[in-house]
Amino acid sequence: MHKILIKYTKVDRMKFISHLELIRVIERALRRADIPLRFSQGFNPHPKISFASPLSVGVSSEGEYMTVEVNEKIDLGRFKDRLNSELPEGIKFIKCKYIDSKSKSLMSLVEYGTYIVKCNTKREYKKNEIEKILTNFLNRNEILFKKRGKRNKVKIINIKKLIKNMSVLSVEKKDIIFRITLSTGSRGNLKPDIVIEKLAENTELAIDLQKIRVHRLETFFFENKKGLVPLEKIN
Repeated sequence: MHKILIKYTKVDRMKFISHLELIRVIERALRRADIPLRFSQGFNPHPKISFASPLSVGVSSEGEYMTVEVNEKIDLGRFKDRLNSELPEGIKFIKCKYIDSKSKSLMSLVEYGTYIVKCNTKREYKKNEIEKILTNFLNRNEILFKKRGKRNKVKIINIKKLIKNMSVLSVEKKDIIFRITLSTGSRGNLKPDIVIEKLAENTELAIDLQKIRVHRLETFFFENKKGLVPLEKIN
């Protein structure tokens, strides 16, 4: 058995499909490409594939990761080309490499995601105005969010500790572009749109919450105080 680590993109119309739909799309492409897949056991076997951190519907990305298990070693160049020829426009395999079959799961490895978030405001602001508002927001001891869980049970969490950093990249008329790094993965997960929602709720920044656009740049983790992406770590 061999395991392949893949970096891929999910953009354009494909950002509107759910994670379950994405799995089906990739499974079909793997079968059509005649990849010697390894399957799970049981009554309903599935190809053994796993993902780092599923995207929300409507979020595009250029830094997604997944693994595929195969029964025999194949040329990675051919593997990538064959899959890309079967995948729909908007999903593309960028890099592939073989890794240890007993390596940690991507979900347990990844700690953070970095995003570009474009917002539209109801009036014009200057960049220094927004930076001041953002600094005050991030200096709060608590940024509370009501999370609705199983059986409609509400849990209040402090998302402040899940925001690694946030900055203003540009301001043009009523458009603001933020760069945000947030916890993601099995040890904590925060969506960028929640951060923007709380920013609008807790400050005087008049953001139109119906016009938020989110794009994920990369997912990564820290080792010895150094940020690494999965392709740099897993062997």
